[in-house]
This record gives sequence, C-alpha cells and structure tokens, in this order.
Amino acid sequence: MADMLTDGAIKVTYVPTIANIAAPTVAELGAGLDLECLITADGLNVTVDEETVSIPKLCDTTNSEAPGRATYSIDFTFVRKTVTGEDEAWATMVRKTPGFIVFRYGPLATQAYAAADPVQVFPGQSGERRPLQPEANSAVKFSSKWFVDDVPDLDAVVAA
Repeated sequence: MADMLTDGAIKVTYVPTIANIAAPTVAELGAGLDLECLITADGLNVTVDEETVSIPKLCDTTNSEAPGRATYSIDFTFVRKTVTGEDEAWATMVRKTPGFIVFRYGPLATQAYAAADPVQVFPGQSGERRPLQPEANSAVKFSSKWFVDDVPDLDAVVAA
C-alpha cells in the first residue's frame, strides 16, 4: 500500500457555518475560505495534549492510569498578500472569529470537496493575529492560533 503524502495534498478550509460536523455538506465547505495556499509549508501545527487520570488502588503494586481530557490546538503561519482583497487570511482570521477549520488529507488540495471525502472538523474561534519578525529573503508573515472550543470530529465524511 502506498503512503499518504502531504505535499500538495492537504486541503485546509475555514468554514463559518456547519450544521452537522460529522457530515459537512459540499455546499457548506464550498462557502468556506481555502487556506492551504496562504499557509507556509511549515506553518500548520495540529496538536493534542491528553491529560492522565491516575487510578491507583490499594491492592495494586503498580499504578494504573486512563486517558483524561484532551486539548486540541491548531497553530498557523500565514503569508500576507500585497493586494487588500487577496489578503484573505489576514482579513478572516480576526480574533474571536467563530467557525470551523476543516482538513482533508490525500486528494490534491486543488480538488474541490466531494461527497464521501473523509475530513476532520475542528469547531472553534481564531486567536489574535500576531505579525512575525521580518527576515531577509522572506515574505511578510503572521501567526494565529485556532482555539478548539468543542469536540472535533476526526472521522467526519462530506455529505452531498
């Protein structure tokens, strides 16, 4: 079996409204803003931190534990655009902007969403836009954190 590759094959979309995160529709996703060409190649970081529930028992000689609460976080590094109307990431990812971040892995990012596509949906809101330090031979960039404020669906499937 072939490995799932990442180059050019990750679609990232900000979507303002999704009725059912387990089954976002093609229309809902089509109304969103595709971000993959506005994110730097190393500018997408999805993490999950999981707490541990300690369950020691009087009769045990070893400690037991179980998974606890999970905290999801998405950090972006975006490239700014010189034309105001094209600087969509800067205009959209304003602090406390609610919505959903949707990821699709596998098909080329240039392909539109289609029914039956597996996707990951993260409800939440955007954090503060943070301009990054200028560097030689580089574009102007900013970073932003997506605050996941509800349980994401890592196994959602696009509906027609």
